[in-house]
Amino acid sequence: MQKPIKYLAAFFVIPAALVIYSSFLNMNNYYIKATGGAVEIWKGKFAPMSQELFIILPGAQPPQLIKDVYSKEEVFPLIFNYYINKADAILDIPGMPDFDGIKFYLNKAISFGITDDIRKKAYARLNSIDMMILQYKADVAASKETINGFKTALEYLNEAALLDLNADQSKLINQKIESLMAKIAESIANRPKTPAAATLPPNNNGR
Repeated sequence: MQKPIKYLAAFFVIPAALVIYSSFLNMNNYYIKATGGAVEIWKGKFAPMSQELFIILPGAQPPQLIKDVYSKEEVFPLIFNYYINKADAILDIPGMPDFDGIKFYLNKAISFGITDDIRKKAYARLNSIDMMILQYKADVAASKETINGFKTALEYLNEAALLDLNADQSKLINQKIESLMAKIAESIANRPKTPAAATLPPNNNGR
């Protein structure tokens, strides 16, 4: 009687194990669907062939040939580039850029960067945006043409110099810092001198 029981147990256990195994595999699967001018990315759930909506990318272009199943290594770069392109699109808008919007999309991109090299690409752009913001604030402060304005501008530029900039960016910031320091020195040298105290008249008390 023991063998039939063992066979019966195996009859139920093996299929159950296969279901659990396939469920684990499905959790690593991603699926791409193009719907109504957007790309939907679905993620496998802990159930064979079951899916849940992972993210929607409005306006994104789907791959020319959509496969049945994608891996994380295939899907995340698509999402990363989508948010990078969204940030670039804001920069192309005429007028003062929406720095907050740009940083929002860059930070979203970073969360989908699966390698250090990819993340560095977004971090470099974030540093560039922070440099642009600090440089703009410095220009506004310096435009007041006062010593305090120059000193405030210098503080912004010193903060920008601490960012992880490329060689050209560092050179630009350092040049601006040197220019401001020269303006501060010139303004101090040209500051009106306080007149010396007038000489008191002699005491006429008969002495």
